[in-house]
Amino acid sequence: MFETFVLVCMVSNPNLCHTLSDLYGPYDTKRECAQRAYEIAIELPEHMPGYVPMKYKCIDPLDKRVDKENI
Repeated sequence: MFETFVLVCMVSNPNLCHTLSDLYGPYDTKRECAQRAYEIAIELPEHMPGYVPMKYKCIDPLDKRVDKENI
């Protein structure tokens, strides 16, 4: 199971960023999670004008490791 997170930043100020958490997951596979991240990126201008998607991450909520940076 994977949860989708998307980092979005303001076009006019790239230092102003937010992490979006998907409300529909978790997803069974990493591929489904990544697909949802791309859907969020496509829909972003409608919901958050002036922001652009920078990157995404699919995280297993059952993974208890403290450092998930290298997942």
